[in-house]
Amino acid sequence: MIYIACAMYPEAAPFIRRFACKKDDSFRSGQVFRGDEAVVILTGTSPVPAAIALTEALALLPPSDSDCFANAGLCGCSDSTVEPGTVFLVHSITEDSTGRTFYPDILYRHEFPQAALTTYAAVKTAPDSGAFLFDMEAAGLYQAAIPYFPSDRMWYFKIVSDHGADSGKLTKNDVAELMDACAPVISDALLRFSSFVPQGFHFSDEDEAVIASFCSSLHCSVTMEHELRRLIQYYELERGGAVAHLREFIASRADDPEAGLLLRSRKERKDVLDEFRLSCLR
Repeated sequence: MIYIACAMYPEAAPFIRRFACKKDDSFRSGQVFRGDEAVVILTGTSPVPAAIALTEALALLPPSDSDCFANAGLCGCSDSTVEPGTVFLVHSITEDSTGRTFYPDILYRHEFPQAALTTYAAVKTAPDSGAFLFDMEAAGLYQAAIPYFPSDRMWYFKIVSDHGADSGKLTKNDVAELMDACAPVISDALLRFSSFVPQGFHFSDEDEAVIASFCSSLHCSVTMEHELRRLIQYYELERGGAVAHLREFIASRADDPEAGLLLRSRKERKDVLDEFRLSCLR
């Protein structure tokens, strides 16, 4: 099941149609539309009401381990050269009111440009912090969703609708046209992303030893090891040969291929971890 949160009905409408969702009137904080493949939650604008609406929906319709979450909707962009209708996949979300930043893990190959997003509690015509993309919901939605979904199964798609100063000129028809044009490619990406569910995935004892040795070399915490294993599993599901890729990666960075990786500092370990993550996403 894909849970899709949108602030306004014109943003949600293409997803409601695509996934043949019907309205469920048992919710108070937001409107919820349910289908066989997706649940679309209409949250309203601004971070706190959006978080409340999503929390109620997830509490009453709790997701399973194989489910995923997406926020899809319009945003402003401070760069006037970016064309309205450009779809970004957000890699970091900053909450303006607290300064906290949240990081969805983007583990899949995709065709979207990536960007950072700042969430404000009020409409902005010019971002105070020089933010590239800005909206009013994503930070609240992230905090409401993270108890229910791992960060690698949450995706934030933002469609540029304006450049701040011209946001008041948007009509409902403008919003509908932008969403109708962009929702199909977002829906297709969500269906592809959601198909990669590494449940019950098993490597051979020999392959497990290679993975365990790599995690040991990086001095991984339990959380880091889980992240790495998910990354390796996704690579295997999407392309195959994940452990062979890992062996090649280790050999290319080891001073002594027989000894494996000998990392002496935290910076070395972090650099190798970042390099491996990038190598899996290329």
